[in-house]
Amino acid sequence: MKFRYRLIFFIIGVIGLGIMVWQSDVTHIDWKSLLTPKSLLFLLGLLGLWLCIYILHTLCYYVILGEERRKVPFLSLLKICVSGFALNSVTPAGLVGGEPYRIIALKKYCSTEKASSATLTFSLFYIMGHVAMWMAGSIVFLASGFSVRSVLGVLLIITTVVTAGILVAFFLSKKHGLVRPFMHFLTKVPLLKKVMVKVYEKNEASYVEIDDNIKAFRSTRARFWTVFALQFFSRLLECVEYYLIFLFLGQSINFFGGVILLTTASLIGNLLFLIPMQAGTREGGMIMALSFLAIEASVGVVGALIYRIRDILCILIGISLILFDRKKKTSDEPLPAVAPVEGDGLEDALPDDTEAPPEPAETADPPPPPTEDAQAEKSLPKEDVKDPSEDSEG
Repeated sequence: MKFRYRLIFFIIGVIGLGIMVWQSDVTHIDWKSLLTPKSLLFLLGLLGLWLCIYILHTLCYYVILGEERRKVPFLSLLKICVSGFALNSVTPAGLVGGEPYRIIALKKYCSTEKASSATLTFSLFYIMGHVAMWMAGSIVFLASGFSVRSVLGVLLIITTVVTAGILVAFFLSKKHGLVRPFMHFLTKVPLLKKVMVKVYEKNEASYVEIDDNIKAFRSTRARFWTVFALQFFSRLLECVEYYLIFLFLGQSINFFGGVILLTTASLIGNLLFLIPMQAGTREGGMIMALSFLAIEASVGVVGALIYRIRDILCILIGISLILFDRKKKTSDEPLPAVAPVEGDGLEDALPDDTEAPPEPAETADPPPPPTEDAQAEKSLPKEDVKDPSEDSEG
């Protein structure tokens, strides 16, 4: 990726992170009791947990890329994933910043169509991971004896059913793609019609190739369910984070309580997706779930603050990684110039794109001409030629 693009994404991330910190109300927090060596070690542990979560997401990308994954170093793909999530966290509507960055970054290793199809497929499975977690959270919520008529229960069930229905309808429809129908729809929008018709006609072949790549991935069940399992397992690790946070604060909570906390915070945050960084939305969902778990709201505020500090650290790391981009040597690069070798000047007299003519091969000296006696001997018949040994015998 060119430096100016990386700088643009970096500036977007820094601005978003600044807004995120500015909107956080931390004036009522007792920082002396919070910023202890034990708390700092706990934060490092949470960062290690999220490193495992990012590795799982990178493995998803690795499986989706198929044969193209051999061209992408795993650490570079990990960096792209971490930076993409950081940009998604600081931009409105979630996927506005991270997905374009991932596509541009992957173009260095594969074609634009392959990078686009892999990124869109990853985004679809990321949403599927959310839906699967909401379904699991709804089951846990109802199995724990909470009322289905509560506000949280209604939100969980309605959102899960609607989103799951949309995803099932999409994956059952194998004839229609994703990108080409969407771009064709934009050509019908009155305000965008003039611009989008030209864009659509110019890039229609690329849209078809992207949809074909997505369809090809959906047809391979092994890769499909592998990516889905990795996404769901990464959500379970996020539940572990909530469980560890409130266990660190001295609350008697089990793993299923972490499932309810993550489900509620994720649901509220995604329903209000237009708010940048989900500022206040995740915290509100967490406080709503804590009322069902019989945990005081004051403890919930501290737990939400720990989560937000860890989130800011991950975003800061991801944004910083945008500026670090290892150069990749390709076969299209020109070969280094070779210094001329001093010789007899023949190289200077030839054009640059020709080679020097080969030197003539050395030939042996011609045999000497036969003598007169040898010629006379050759002309005589064989019977007239006497052996000198016979004369000596006589």
